[in-house]
Amino acid sequence: MSITLDDVSSLLHLSIEGEFCPVKDLEWEEAQSALMDLLGVDYERAGTEMTEARGPKVRLSWLRGVYTECCEQQRWDCAARAFLLHLVGCSIFPNKSGTLIHVSYLMLFRELDRCGRYAWGVAALAYLYEQLGDVSLATTRQMAGYMTLLQSWIYEHFPYMGRRRVLSSYIEDKPRATRWEIWRHGCSLVEARAHLDRLTYDGVIWSPYESHRGNRPFLVIALFSGWIRLGDMVQRHLPERVLRQFEFEQPIPRTPDAITKVDIETIDGIWVHFRPQVISHVRPTSSPYDCVEGYLQWFRRVSHPYMIPGADLDRMTLAPRLRRHIPDDVSVRRKSPSEFEGNLRRIVTILQTMISYCDVSEGTIAYDRTNEALQLAHALVKEQKGNNKGGRHVRSRQSS
Repeated sequence: MSITLDDVSSLLHLSIEGEFCPVKDLEWEEAQSALMDLLGVDYERAGTEMTEARGPKVRLSWLRGVYTECCEQQRWDCAARAFLLHLVGCSIFPNKSGTLIHVSYLMLFRELDRCGRYAWGVAALAYLYEQLGDVSLATTRQMAGYMTLLQSWIYEHFPYMGRRRVLSSYIEDKPRATRWEIWRHGCSLVEARAHLDRLTYDGVIWSPYESHRGNRPFLVIALFSGWIRLGDMVQRHLPERVLRQFEFEQPIPRTPDAITKVDIETIDGIWVHFRPQVISHVRPTSSPYDCVEGYLQWFRRVSHPYMIPGADLDRMTLAPRLRRHIPDDVSVRRKSPSEFEGNLRRIVTILQTMISYCDVSEGTIAYDRTNEALQLAHALVKEQKGNNKGGRHVRSRQSS
């Protein structure tokens, strides 16, 4: 699974159509001139601020002061630029400091009447992809990027992860990311990893935006396969690797290296004429987790499905329960002690999360979790009874 252009469009209501944002790094003198020309500050003040920020950057607190001054002096264009630079510094382009923003992003607001031509959603996704790549390295200790996008994507697709509830005041004409009320309770890294390792098909909402399509329709460009970029920050967008999120059967995809590297001008040209790059020859499915024969074997071979080392006997099968036609290279050992213990651990996890919600009213997430735990418990009790009867029958034959 992955965050796609469709997720960005649905969660944030940012445009995924238009031009790529042409951001480029600025030297000290270029950044100083930009602050003077576009925010109306003098030479000394611009230089002092960049010295304070230790580079061609400015503090968000400084931008708030500039914005207030511009409003008081009725310099509305400068006020708008200060506001917009502060906005992207707090949302789609935050860095690890959490307090600074590069002056290079200010150039996107030079012509205020043309800001709408940019694909801001694509820029947000390319930036987040870059940060996700960095944070996958063992040496990385912090993460930047639009955390609202990442967090709301998790909430939409993984209903058992995190502690939150849907706001009763939410209506579908608003961005889906605004529907969540977050509880100020955390979990340890070990708990999060264990939860991910126990995750099965029925613990995922593959297509969560059906009720939202009337307000935010699906766009064909969301199936664009190729390069997206923010300035010279170039990233692959490969929806063919996560087609189950689009309600299509998942084939074994081509290797990411099959997307050859090209220059910026070529990337822009392909994006403008995107239709030939849209994924086609797909097969709709009734079950969102359907995949072709051999896919799961391939997936296990090329990836690392688990975060915590352990024996396969302790793993829950990748195949969804009650759907054994889906290929799986791990047999379903429903009567083994380790499988039984794994299911019991799953019950404990579900119930523990449900208890944290302190609410089991019908129609709530807590109610759904309670019901799931109840059904799973019934199945285990029934299975255990069958095993016990079989064991007594064998012993009686041997004794005779």
